Amino acid sequence: MTIDNIKNYLSEDKSQEFERIVNNIYLMTEHLNATYPGYKEWFFDKQVKGCYTPSRNIIFIKNENDSIVGISCLKKDDDERKICTLFVDPTYRKHGIGNILLEESIKFLETTKPLATLAEDKLSMFEKIIKKYDWKLTEIADDVYNKGAREFCFNGQLTKRDYRQELLETLRNLKKIADEKLELTDTIDKISVKK
Repeated sequence: MTIDNIKNYLSEDKSQEFERIVNNIYLMTEHLNATYPGYKEWFFDKQVKGCYTPSRNIIFIKNENDSIVGISCLKKDDDERKICTLFVDPTYRKHGIGNILLEESIKFLETTKPLATLAEDKLSMFEKIIKKYDWKLTEIADDVYNKGAREFCFNGQLTKRDYRQELLETLRNLKKIADEKLELTDTIDKISVKK
């Protein structure tokens, strides 16, 4: 197994190899279009083009036959240090490839706590990584990529919601209800807060 990254192929003399690697990575992850609408456009227009800048990279692992078996798409800028996509070919899982990709991702991102979002059905696959690096669940966002689907965000927020402000507003509303409508003998089921 060898580890590499797409930035090693950005020169003109390696353009054909760059194109071959990018296409192979996309074909390996093409199934993500089903769960992340717009994945193809994001991959080529944002991730791949962004690799020409310092803020994005794609790390990949090749097997002894020079086939790509795992990838990590990364974003590092002033606002965000994020693992955008981490994928290992199913036939190569449970061989430490995900850990190697994560270690290399951490080096590029310069943090052990990057923003990472996981669809609810993928949480169990990443349980060991979450525990190993002590990632903190910081947000559960609904309907971000797919209607009715939940994304679990670790070490940052996917949305820009101000949860503290929302909580304060809810508490203010509760206080107002308590001051205006409640008697000392009332029970909790009398309270309802509507926006």
